[in-house]
Amino acid sequence: MDGASFSPFSLEHVPFPALVVRDGNIVTCNSAAAELLGLNPAGGPAPDFLAGISAASGPVTGTCTAAGQSWRFSLSPQEDGLLAVLLPQDPEGSPFPGTAALLEQMRQHMNNLTAVTQLITPALQDLGPKYQQYLAIMNQSFYRMLRLMNNAETAGALAEGRLTLSAGPLDLAGLCRELCAKVSGLAEAAGVSFRFDDQRGSLLTTGDSELIQQMLLCLISNALKAAGNGGRAGLRLTETGGRAILTVWDSGSGLDDETGAKVWGAGSGLPIARQIAALHGGVLMLESRPGDGLRVTVSLPVRRPEQPPVLRTPQRAADRTGGFSQVLVELSSVLPWQSFTPDALE
Repeated sequence: MDGASFSPFSLEHVPFPALVVRDGNIVTCNSAAAELLGLNPAGGPAPDFLAGISAASGPVTGTCTAAGQSWRFSLSPQEDGLLAVLLPQDPEGSPFPGTAALLEQMRQHMNNLTAVTQLITPALQDLGPKYQQYLAIMNQSFYRMLRLMNNAETAGALAEGRLTLSAGPLDLAGLCRELCAKVSGLAEAAGVSFRFDDQRGSLLTTGDSELIQQMLLCLISNALKAAGNGGRAGLRLTETGGRAILTVWDSGSGLDDETGAKVWGAGSGLPIARQIAALHGGVLMLESRPGDGLRVTVSLPVRRPEQPPVLRTPQRAADRTGGFSQVLVELSSVLPWQSFTPDALE
């Protein structure tokens, strides 16, 4: 799948209504869009909310009403036309009022626990290997709790429209290479062979490097979990048709009909990854064959920096990791406790 052209089959992997339009007509659509909008997948006029949009040089977002429900839609140029993806819009904002305040209290309590753990670590280490294992399990729990809180915070910000891009020039190939170098050694500790395949030495674009890294780590964590001990996983980066194609794959068992229906649950982090891709004008799709692993493909538009870039990571107002390694945080659910001993964390 090259990301520049979408067949009806590939659109079926998009978990929300999706269609491709060109010159005011439908090129193709998935069954969810056909049912929601009353469309003919074989062709016909585009829906009214897309009728006045014949072309776009970059991503377009908007809102519409269909089947009595409010939807957000995003448009991104493709080889076949404009890809439109509709996402349900919650008119009441976050489904969990007060979540931000609750998460802040949880962070404060976890900071206290972390501080106390650091104070007692030297004494417990002197008691022998068994207590070092206890410390490692405790540290791993801290990382896992932080991952859950970060995901909840990001999901709430996305639901309320508060999450915005801190975009800047970046070398996407360099970001992936550096990230995968960190992942590779950790994956080995989990018994998984992980590799990065890059057909380009450099790929300059514009984006939010922190969010892109969060998206990739979410997908990589799922891939390592699916691959399991003795399995293989990896990240592949290519460029085609003015789009960067990021593919995270694994050698696991793939998805059957039952697990495929559950894969977009909150526990997988895929809804967050999909929305991060959408914020960049991109799309996220799944390709699975039972027994042959899962491939998650993210197609992002390549936006060359207007000026010769000074590549740096955009800085946010606050560090949500609290000094914890983001890679360890995102992979904490798949790594063994040995990766979290005091010596390993130094």
